[in-house]
Formats: sequence, structure tokens, C-alpha cells
Amino acid sequence: MGPVKADLILARGRIRTLGRAGLNPHTHLAIAAGKVLACGEREVMNLRGPRTRVVDLGGSAVLPGFNDAHAHVVYYGLTRFAADLSGARGIDDVLERLKEHGATLKPGEWQQGMGYRTDELTERRQPHRTELDRATGDRPAFIDERGGHARVANSAALAAAGITSDTANPHGGRIGRDLNGSPNGLLLEAAMRMVADVQPLPSLRRRIAGVLKAQDLLVSRGITSVGAAVNRGFADDLRAFEALARDRLLRMRVNEFLSWELLEAASHLGVRSGFGGDLVRAGPIKVFVDGGAERVATRAGGGVWRTTPAELRELVARATVAGLQVAAHAIGDAAIEAMCDAVEAAGGELMRHRVEHCTICPPDLQPRLGKLGMVAVMQPTAARFGRVASTIFFPVRDRTHLAPHRGLMRAGVPLAFSSDLPVTPDPNPWPGIRVAVDDQVNGISMLAALRAYTSGGAYASFEEQWKGTLEPGMLADMQIYKADPLGEDNVNWEQLRPRAVLLGGVKVFGSF
Repeated sequence: MGPVKADLILARGRIRTLGRAGLNPHTHLAIAAGKVLACGEREVMNLRGPRTRVVDLGGSAVLPGFNDAHAHVVYYGLTRFAADLSGARGIDDVLERLKEHGATLKPGEWQQGMGYRTDELTERRQPHRTELDRATGDRPAFIDERGGHARVANSAALAAAGITSDTANPHGGRIGRDLNGSPNGLLLEAAMRMVADVQPLPSLRRRIAGVLKAQDLLVSRGITSVGAAVNRGFADDLRAFEALARDRLLRMRVNEFLSWELLEAASHLGVRSGFGGDLVRAGPIKVFVDGGAERVATRAGGGVWRTTPAELRELVARATVAGLQVAAHAIGDAAIEAMCDAVEAAGGELMRHRVEHCTICPPDLQPRLGKLGMVAVMQPTAARFGRVASTIFFPVRDRTHLAPHRGLMRAGVPLAFSSDLPVTPDPNPWPGIRVAVDDQVNGISMLAALRAYTSGGAYASFEEQWKGTLEPGMLADMQIYKADPLGEDNVNWEQLRPRAVLLGGVKVFGSF
């Protein structure tokens, strides 16, 4: 047998592996059997064989594919079949969109709407259930605020869930009420589950169709790997990804989260972190510790504990014994501290337990995360909140505690960046990368930000040995840009798109 020859050679480009060479570009890259065979200069052409395809990039830039470590893929996909409420400026606008969408539904089918924000409505309040009733009639319906932590149900949905004036608030949630105590339709945090539990489940076919819609968006943004986060995990989510992989329709690698309800089932089945193949893998056990926005758990008090510190300690201990990683939604410093306490008590330093969001993380907690071997899975656009905005959205006085990318890195905490789709409606990583770099308080280097969006996500899912860079031997997951985004002035980061995306050396988007 002679030396291995390349299946594909990319020539005359600006190829950044984000490995040992950092941001220093190479000109040539060779691919064989889905992996990087070599990356260097003109000498890479020596790997050309009789069947090698050579593509002259003409100066185009190449980077590893992005890894969006926390995106609600199935949820986003399913919302594409709901009424689109994004950008709604008032309650009348919401109702009109619901009326138009409702006309497309079958009799008896539940109606959903998604994407509005209360602070963007002229009324600066949530809609009331009776207002939704005007648009939806006796069809059960609910609408989700874009952050995913508040829902408004109409009267029919509340009745289906058995929610009345006498219904107590669930642990970790709250039922909105009028002055007379009757439910007004608002369901916060864990209370949203009361309606979700009685809603007919989407079919596997609908889930698959939703994943395909989400995949089209993610791949078009250069994302080749995704951590598929869950609000509540169903086996059908994993089955949908497996079906797409089987039918060769999956064009990205998926690390599928499992909700905490599946912990016992997963451990009894022998599922461990990293269980699965190179396209679909079982990911961490997801648990909500605190709430969202103004309901985060802070040391100053207040907030919502969706999982109490005692409950969290027990869950992390059980998961650690079972060899399962935990991904804890923890925004506030009290919630992050509770997760540190739980990991320390469980002896889980080798499990790379994850803090999802990790938004308010003061200096004393940063080295604790590093010592405990934990990963901070963050959304870098949180750094957009300045001192004034942070007092509105997050109860934090010191801006240095908010999105502390620099401090966490100095403390040895691996960073993995993500979009939290659909909280961020467009998962394009570039705006977040720029925010993380330009942050005047906690800014990091361009190389560090790019690695947080590539190899950082691979590390978070125990895959850093075979993806995240374009070093020889790594999976040939990459994105190609017509111009060099790192060498151009006045780049429009919001509109930056790859011209082509390759997964394992095979084109899955665009052309080159």
C-alpha cells in the first residue's frame, strides 16, 4: 500500500486551523476519509492522487465549523409551525397574528404562538387570557415569550390543565392571577409545565420536520455541531435525530441533552456521557436551577429556585455515579454557587459538569468552577448589557460580574459559546464573537472567542480529540468564506455568512 492520497485539496486559501498555529493562516488543506489529512503550504499538493479533487480557493478563508453548544433545536423547529409573534409591537398585533394562524389549523388542534417580548409591546404587559380568547375562541392556545420562561394560556388551555382560582402555585413556578384570585393566563417558569403536560405531543413526523427547519438555519450560519438543549426531554427528540441520521438527512453533529426526568432511565440503560456515534450522541442531563431574566437566583435574595440546592445536590450525585454529565441552567450567582456545591459534594471533578449561561459569576466563584473542572456554556451577547441595562434585566451591581469571560478564562474555566436559539432568534455566531472581543470590561481575544465557538463546545461534550480544529486527524468540519472576515475592515458581522459548509469533507451547504 502506498501513502494515503487526498480525496479533496483546498488550495490557495487563508486557512486557520485554530490549533497550534492560532490565527496564522495556511494556504492548503488536504482531506481524506472525512478527516484532515494535512494542512500547510504548497507541499500539501504532494498528497494529490489520480482521484483527488482540487479546489482553488482564490484567497477564500476557511475556519473550523462552529459548535453551538446550547441551542433549543427541536423547540425552535416546532415553533416554526406556530404563530410567529416576533417583533409584535402591541397586544392587538399579537391577536391579529393568532387569528390568521388559527385559520390554518384543523378542528381541535391546539394553537401556539412564539417570539414576542413584553418589553416590546406598547402596553408593557403580558396579554390577558380573555384577550387571547378573542382571537382563539374555545381552541386551547398559549403563547411563549421569546426567553422561554413565561407563557400565557387562554381560558380553554387553562381549563384543559385544570387550573382554577384554587390551584396552588407549583414548586419553582407561579400562576398569574387577577385581583380576585382567578388565573389571568400568565404561567411563569415551572407553572408552564401544567399546560404543557396536557397538550397533545407533537408527532415524530412533526419533530423531524421541525429539526430540518432548524438545521437549515444552523448550517447556513456555519454551525456544524450543536448541543440540542431541552426544556423538557422526550425520547422522540433523540429518535428524530437518529431517524435523520439513518436516512442521511442530518447535516450537522448533534449532542442531544436529556431532561432530568430521564436520568434514571438513562442510567439503567447504561447511557453514559458520549454515548452514540459521530453524528448523534447522548449529551448531558439538563436541569433548571433558577429562572430567567428578573427571576434568577442571586445571593442578594429573590429569584426562583426551580431546583432547590438540596434537590440539585442529590441529582448531581446520582448523575455523577451513573457517569452522566449535568448541564445546569444557572444564571444568578446563588444558582451557580449551588451547582458548585453540588459538584464538590459529588466528587464530580472529572465529569465536566456544565453551567449553562453562567451570567452573573463574581470573582470568588470563578476559581471554584476551574478547580471543579466545570465548563461555562455561555451566550456572549449577554455582554451587551451595560451597567444601566444590567440593572434592568439582571440584579447585579458590579458589571465585572456580568458575562465575565476574561475572568473565567484566567481561572482556568473552559468556555463554550452558544446562541440559546430561539432566545437569540438568529444563531449567527459572529455578532456574539465580536461582542466578546469588544467588551470593554471582560473582553477576550479573537482567538479565544473563536475557540469558545469551536473547540470549546467540543471539549464540553468530550469530543475535543476529533473535532473543533482543523489539525491533521481531526474531522473535516469547516466553513468557507468568500472574503476573509478576520482580514477585512468594516465587516457587517450581523450579515456575515459562509459561502460553503463541509461536514466530514462533504459539502452540506452552499458552493465552492
